[in-house]
Amino acid sequence: MALPAALFLQLLLLGANLSSSWGLYIYTARIIKFEALESTEKQYIDFRDVRVVGAEHSLNGTVHILEDMDGRHFQMSADFQHDPKRNHIWKPMIFFVPIMDICSGLRVFLENYGKATLRQGENTNLPFTGRDCPLFQGTYFVKNMLINSDNWPAIIPFGGMRLNLRFYRHYKFVGGLSLTFNVERQLL
Repeated sequence: MALPAALFLQLLLLGANLSSSWGLYIYTARIIKFEALESTEKQYIDFRDVRVVGAEHSLNGTVHILEDMDGRHFQMSADFQHDPKRNHIWKPMIFFVPIMDICSGLRVFLENYGKATLRQGENTNLPFTGRDCPLFQGTYFVKNMLINSDNWPAIIPFGGMRLNLRFYRHYKFVGGLSLTFNVERQLL
């Protein structure tokens, strides 16, 4: 009986050592702040009615697309910033989507960063699928949206993170959002 218990303990310690050295982590992300980025000229996409609510800090509200947004006239970009010590000193990260047509940009962004979080029909009906283009004019919901970090790669840093998602019309800024969240990681 002592041998199987000792073997189990050794395997458990080996797993902990491998997790530590190989960086096998699970991540959790908690939304801290949501800000609508407003255009100084005409606004084409409006996130001002989205709020962080409840004990879980979920996103809730409505998003207004004020004109059909196609890939010929509209562009988007996304960038991330990192605040490792959570002291409001933000540094740019290498994870970004450069300014590109909105259809391609959403496809790249969602494939790499957002598809696990934006669940169509469940927590949003925003046409941010990467497949739907143009984005049609309308009012869309965001309900109890939390950040899903289940499939994040082990290179994601922990601490404060900020996502800035910007939309453009003929390369002029027309609206966007800034989402600030804390990332925690634990060894497997």
